[in-house]
Amino acid sequence: MNSNRQTQWLSKPFAITTRRLVIVPTPIAISLESYRALYAALHADVGFCEMGFGPDFPVKNWTDEETYEVIAARDIGRSWEKYAIGDFAVGLHSGSKQGISGSSMLEGKGFEELAGEDLQYFSDINWVGYAGIRDARTTSLPPREAGDPPLPPWQEMVELRYGVSPKVWGKGMAKEAAEAVMKWAIEKRGVRRFIAETERDNVRSARLLQKLGFVASGTDYWKEPNELEWELVVNN
Repeated sequence: MNSNRQTQWLSKPFAITTRRLVIVPTPIAISLESYRALYAALHADVGFCEMGFGPDFPVKNWTDEETYEVIAARDIGRSWEKYAIGDFAVGLHSGSKQGISGSSMLEGKGFEELAGEDLQYFSDINWVGYAGIRDARTTSLPPREAGDPPLPPWQEMVELRYGVSPKVWGKGMAKEAAEAVMKWAIEKRGVRRFIAETERDNVRSARLLQKLGFVASGTDYWKEPNELEWELVVNN
């Protein structure tokens, strides 16, 4: 695997930091074996898959090479390459980097100081999950049918995604990561509306979306009777 391929997908490296978390775009994180291992482990975990994707979602047992190709195709190829938005790896700060207050975007020298030589800091931290955004019109929604109303522009159809290891459920990390990614999306990508969908039985995710400010939308974008759909309209 060629870690230098990140330059094809991200014109300028950056990271987002919060008090507890370091949040790294997957065009960078894909080069880290430690993150790929976490990503594969999540999708091999029955509890994680049932909570996030429903009881019928099959667990996967990907090799490291397969994990790389899944991330490259599903997230980078369909989101970062086309729209400069997508998933972020979410990890816990360690050592001297702990205690950073607020949500900050680090580029240039700030990014270099955080990442260290050859991204060593990112290689050593404890990855716990992912959070991200994507244009739902071209990634997750079913094909439009005759009679369906036209969809808004992509800035109003930005789907929020998140998933963290069951080991850290209940610690507020998914919320902290989602808030940081949404803030970045509003400020750097001009997002005006976020949407999301959850399984009707997934009370945990529904509660998290409500804490983030989402409300039930009543839309039927995904055309799935077993799912609830949500939205958050950005106030300018």
